[in-house]
Amino acid sequence: MESYGLRLTNNSKTGPAFSLPRVTCINKTEACWNACYGHGIRYQNDAQRAKRLQNYRTVMYLLKRGGPELLAENLVALIDLARPADWLTAKVSGTETAVPFSLRLHDLGDFVSASYSEAWTLAVRSRPECSFWFYTRSFLDNAIFAALTELASLKNCQGWLSLDRDNYCRGILAYASASKYWKIALLQEQTQLMPPEMIEHLSTSAQPGDIVTFPKHHGGRHVPELLAPNFVVCPQILGGYALEHNSSEPRPCQSCNFCLPQ
Repeated sequence: MESYGLRLTNNSKTGPAFSLPRVTCINKTEACWNACYGHGIRYQNDAQRAKRLQNYRTVMYLLKRGGPELLAENLVALIDLARPADWLTAKVSGTETAVPFSLRLHDLGDFVSASYSEAWTLAVRSRPECSFWFYTRSFLDNAIFAALTELASLKNCQGWLSLDRDNYCRGILAYASASKYWKIALLQEQTQLMPPEMIEHLSTSAQPGDIVTFPKHHGGRHVPELLAPNFVVCPQILGGYALEHNSSEPRPCQSCNFCLPQ
């Protein structure tokens, strides 16, 4: 019997996150597929695969039964589960929570349709105290990109266009069309694998602070980081923040805060 329900992921880098199976990565590239951490054992065990499939099954069911509005109602309930343990106490006393109230959309997976994107916009708008952020390659679809630009325009949500050697030209065009709301996340591989003009084009196309790079990494090692104008290298990959498995402690992304809405 198939199970339903939306569940969070306890991510040691980002904190609470929502995850989907990689079938939703509708605009994946060869570069991102080869580097995808979804290949790792942690993401391939039966329990994690079942969780992501259940999330996807539930998303599709709710969209079919009640459209973005019904899905959004359920996403809001899921967001509330990401509240820090001391959230209510902090709210009453007017103090800060020990851990930020944040949620990353898709530590695996991507936005698979415009209606799914619209549901997240409704949900994110309903929870202004939570900080949301996401990376996406779904900008190649015009309808999805329009819906995601609305999501990225919300004050408590930051959208990042995920670029690499295979899609950077289309990504720069997408960024230029709505740079007020979007920033760029670059998958950085070995220099010889990347088009020589790519770095210059990105550096000159983006506003200062609008590009973060993620050097390809595995097993604690990463390719030499690129130093270029306007580039900020993810400090966690460089060893600036250790992964944190304790949910009562801030995670690297929550401590760094660069990718979260400012």
